[in-house]
Amino acid sequence: MTIEINRVPVLCRPVAAGSLATIGEAILALARAGRRAYICVAATHPLSLARSDPDFAAVLDGATLVLPDGRPVSWVQRLKGHAEAEQVAGPDIAPWLIAQAEAEGLAVYFFGGLPDELADLKTVLAARHPDLEVVGWESPPKLPERPERDPEAVERINASGAKLVFVGLGCPRQEWWMARHSAGIDATLIGIGAAFNFMSGRLERAPGWVRALGLEWLHRLLAEPRRLGRRYLVHNARFLWFALLDLCTHWCRRDRG
Repeated sequence: MTIEINRVPVLCRPVAAGSLATIGEAILALARAGRRAYICVAATHPLSLARSDPDFAAVLDGATLVLPDGRPVSWVQRLKGHAEAEQVAGPDIAPWLIAQAEAEGLAVYFFGGLPDELADLKTVLAARHPDLEVVGWESPPKLPERPERDPEAVERINASGAKLVFVGLGCPRQEWWMARHSAGIDATLIGIGAAFNFMSGRLERAPGWVRALGLEWLHRLLAEPRRLGRRYLVHNARFLWFALLDLCTHWCRRDRG
């Protein structure tokens, strides 16, 4: 069964608009059917990056779904008149999908993260989801930003029987990896970045009120300034500028129509 999801453009990219449960059900429908598909979870960084990198823009456009990971992304959708648009963040959609996969006996695979990060995640998931069918844990060696296709990885994942593959390589590496491997993998891939470490407890989510204000990025920046400083300060500023232009163009067209 295919579930139709509305898409609202944000910075020229079609981003899914709906509730977490509705979007989650659409992803599960793909996984149940063994669809060769990949899902990008996009906050301000990848959407800003796509504006300056046509190759990366093509990667996002090739995804079956692009999810509004950042609160500002869903705000743009709402300002365009789509009240149903919710933020669907990686650390929220991943646990939801895992719980559903456990209930349905859907085989899952985890690809990415450092060995110790995967070990922590494995311990936490074994306690929280004892019936979850995990058919693979794989921490690949350090990959380039634009990984080449790895036929052996494709064979391993296919041989495992996985239906849903959680990819945690960070942006933009995970998006490139999924785009170059999805056509050969009989499963649905979803890139969830740092959600591996949020689920294991290695990273702490911002308080709810901070997330509601769209400032989760600031919480993460203060926690990891060296790694995330340039990404957030540069790409958040770019996103705000392009989002303003995007909204002005939308409103002008609406008024003329």
